[in-house]
This record gives sequence, structure tokens and C-alpha cells, in this order.
Amino acid sequence: MMSKERVIRAINHEETDKIPVDLGSSFETGIHIYTYHELKKALRATTGSIEMIDMLQSLARVEEDVIDKFNIDVIPLPGIYDALGIRYGVGLKKWTMPRGITCNVSKDFNPIKLRDGSYMIKRGGNTFISPNNGFYFDPVELALHDAESIMDIEKKFSFDEYSKEEIEFYKRETSILMNTDKTVLADIFINFEIEYYFGYEKALMNLIDNKKMMVDFIERLTDMYIRRFTQFKEAVGNSVDILLVAKDLGNQNGPNINPKLVREIFIPYMKKYVSYVKENSDYYVMLHSCGSIYEFIPDIIDCGFDILNPVQINAKNMDPEKLKKEYGKYLCFWGGGVDTQKVLPFGFEKDVREQVRKNAKILSKDGGYVFNPVHNIQANVPVNNIIAAFDEINRFSLS
Repeated sequence: MMSKERVIRAINHEETDKIPVDLGSSFETGIHIYTYHELKKALRATTGSIEMIDMLQSLARVEEDVIDKFNIDVIPLPGIYDALGIRYGVGLKKWTMPRGITCNVSKDFNPIKLRDGSYMIKRGGNTFISPNNGFYFDPVELALHDAESIMDIEKKFSFDEYSKEEIEFYKRETSILMNTDKTVLADIFINFEIEYYFGYEKALMNLIDNKKMMVDFIERLTDMYIRRFTQFKEAVGNSVDILLVAKDLGNQNGPNINPKLVREIFIPYMKKYVSYVKENSDYYVMLHSCGSIYEFIPDIIDCGFDILNPVQINAKNMDPEKLKKEYGKYLCFWGGGVDTQKVLPFGFEKDVREQVRKNAKILSKDGGYVFNPVHNIQANVPVNNIIAAFDEINRFSLS
């Protein structure tokens, strides 16, 4: 069975020859560049050059030899910008990470080195800093943190459609993928994360004391995403199989926003966008939503999402058996394969293999499962544990 067929059949809860596998298809299913560097050495994957494709999280592009060694079924159609606003499709250059690893980065990545050894990036009114010897860029000031009205927002945030240059980028990227036998996932920054635009505390406060502005913003954002999707679909056609939408609804112990507000402010617009995509394409739509989101799964299904990621199995009420029993016939669970907070980074190889087998047995019953660790694999994770996880899922028998 070819990769694309395998994944599509899994999404549709149909029989497959093995459990489909993902690593690196999006900015939510990737691997930190430090760990990827060590993984390549352990796998003796010597071809190619390591490329960092998301500067915010320091994620590496998963290369073809690693895709082959891990039997990965999904590849990305990346967005033209990462979360820092770094642009792709403008060529690559060499960059040396704090630990001495040399990698390729976009020529648009030009951080300022500060006196304390940290790096700073300013883009569109946003400021991000990576501490000296740090692993990521952290937001320290966001453009809309002081916005009080939609007019304030319009001064700093563009709701424009894609430019001709941006559309040409997607056409070029798609042409590379035309004859692939892999499933193609488009992560083009369809992001309902208001925290990303306003800052976490201010965003949540605004939902209470400046609700009209937030509703206006989300409505404008949704309309922009719809207009851009029309352009995107015209540019890439049927070369894409899955479209990713992001909105974190939970923390470790429960919803991170009052459920009443979520259903009043976010769910209607997420449903509007998903409905438009479904009406105007054959794409499956994935929701990336971290944490304990059990409370919202009926809403997620009602929105029309086909796939739920990352399935944070160690969060409250996110037990795989419970999720599969109650919602397994409505959603494809993409992730939940092995816990990336404790088991993968701190467990023994036998612990990793045991959890992979246990979760695979539960989540793959009657289809509807694609293996991926719970969110991105972070820095300093033992590569032997990573190899064990992917070896175990590829050995797993569905019979």
C-alpha cells in the first residue's frame, strides 16, 4: 500500500496494511534541530544538509533519507512564512547555532546579536529574543498588545490577500510535490491563536473587557483566511491532501478559556472556515489543539474537523481509551503515540516501546489513527528513544 492511500484510508477509518507514520509534516509534528542533528548521526544518514524551517521553535526539515528509514508517510507543503515572519523561497544561507551546529536557514533570517549573547528579531511590530545558548525564540513584545479597537489593529496588522509573489511561492513548492506518493499536509499558518497576536495575558483579558474588538478581529481574520484559501486552492489544486488549522483550547488540567467564551467567540468562526474549505475542496482538515480539550471535542466534530492533533494523552481527561471509545468513529487521532513530556525524553527504551504498543493498540482499532509523538520532539531527547518509538510503530501488527 502506498503512503498516500495508507493515510487517506486511516483518516476514513478503513483498513490499512500498517499504521501510518508522521514526523515533520508540520510545525506541530516536528523535531528540534539539535535532536535532529544527533538523530542523523545515529541513523548514519549522511546525505543532505540540515535546514532549520521554523525559527521560533528551531525545527529541522526532515530529509528524505530519514523519511525512508522511519517509513514516514506524510510530507509538508510549508507556509511562505514561519511564526516569526521569516520568509521562505528567497534562498538559503549558512547559520551556526549556539552549540556549534551549522545548518541552512532562509536568507530572510537576520537576527541581531545582543551584548549578552542573545539574539533578537523585530518583525511587524513584534519582538522575539532567543537567550544566550537558548533553544527557541520567545515573544517579548507583540504588535497588538496595546490595541484598544479594530482601528488600532488595522494600523499594525494587514488583512490583505496573498500577493502574486506569495502565490508563485506556493505554485513552485507544489510543483516539487506533484508526483509524490506521500500524503501532503499544508501548514500555511491558519491560526486562531489570539495569544500569538496580543500576548497571552492581554489576549485573555481582552476576551472579557474588550470582547467586541476581539470578535471583530477574529471575524476579519476568518474572512482573510477564506479569501486566501481561494487563492491557495487555485494555486495548488489537488496536490494537497490535508490542511492544518491551529487553536490551542486547553492546558494541562482543562480548558484555558472559559468554554462559554470559546463557543461564543471561536467555534462559530472556526466552523465558518472549515465549512468553506470543505465546500470548495476535497481536503481533509486537521485541528491542532494542545492540552486537555475533552470538553470541546463535540464542538470540534461539529465544526467539521476530520483530524485531531496532537492528542495530549498525559493531560487531564485525555486518556486514549476514553477518547477512542467516545469519539473514535468521528475523528482521526493524529499523534498521542508517545508522551513527549516524560516518557520520550526521560524514560528508558523499554518504556517508550511499551507506550507506543499500548497506544497503537487502542487508537488504531477500526482505523482512524496516524502515529506521531505528542507534539514536537524537543532538544536533548535521547535519540535511542526516538529510534525505538519509530521502530516499534513500524513493527506493530494490526492483526
